[in-house]
Amino acid sequence: MNQGYKHYNILTSSDNNLVPAMAVSLTAMAKNLTHARVDFYLLHSQITPENIQMLSIICNGYGNIMFHEVRVKDPEAYDPLVQAGRWYRETYYPLCAHWLLPDSMDRVLYLDAGDTLVVGDIEPYYNCDFEDQFLVVTPQRYKLKAGMPVPYEPDDIADRNKLSDILEGLFNSGSYMINLKKMREAGIDIAWYCYLTEQLRKSRSEEEEGEPVYFGDQGLLSAAFVGHLKYYGYPEIRDRWYNPYNFCVGYYAQVDRKPDYEPSVIHFAGVPFKPWRAKYPIFPERFARVGGEAREMSELKPQQLEYYFLWLEYLFLTDQVLSMLGY
Repeated sequence: MNQGYKHYNILTSSDNNLVPAMAVSLTAMAKNLTHARVDFYLLHSQITPENIQMLSIICNGYGNIMFHEVRVKDPEAYDPLVQAGRWYRETYYPLCAHWLLPDSMDRVLYLDAGDTLVVGDIEPYYNCDFEDQFLVVTPQRYKLKAGMPVPYEPDDIADRNKLSDILEGLFNSGSYMINLKKMREAGIDIAWYCYLTEQLRKSRSEEEEGEPVYFGDQGLLSAAFVGHLKYYGYPEIRDRWYNPYNFCVGYYAQVDRKPDYEPSVIHFAGVPFKPWRAKYPIFPERFARVGGEAREMSELKPQQLEYYFLWLEYLFLTDQVLSMLGY
């Protein structure tokens, strides 16, 4: 590797529906990490060979992304988590990334498939010291202790009120760093997550019966590793809106001003609809809108529009690149 070049392991998990949007994310990654080599790992169990080929072609075309397909061989093992969290199997594959990825890897950056864009330098987040914690996360929830915001602790899971917060998610799971080495050493596996899920199910009150046990993956991960999460920027920064590496565009539904940092990872979360569903003046035919009819841009906050048009720029660039590659 040339001097000055950086290296990143980046992971996502997806089904066929999000492949076109994933190609857009890869374009943003390639264009904004030009002085880096990226090993990009895709966990899946049902993506078609044609779509795998397309993703491989676009990565090879950019030159700085090496594409790795990782097919999950026992997807049904994740079904207890699906039933408890009410999300798709693909949501939960990254929880066992330490067994699915090469043993030589000690860390990986997980990014949500399709609705994240790398738009700046990710090195501070990627190379952050784990401090012997399982994950590095961008927090969305603190508790107060002596009037100060602090992370939740393991004992909090026994407090019913605090458990409710934990199961909603202490952090947003659109972007987080996984300590693969520590996960392996701790022997975390799918059976362990299923056992935890069953214990959480048993602890619910009668009023909670029939409701999801936890919110998607972030609720389960929060319960699994409460007290063993490194909040990025903490303790110097104790602001749940400080998310430079997982800037949720839904921020503007709560706050009118721009954040006092430049986001490096954009996450289209907390918004009325995903960027591929917006009713743009022009939309390339090869990219079908997933999830229904096009939605009016007027549903968005004015500050959110720039991110949707940024996504559209990368969409057109992706379309051009695929055409040039003869795909």
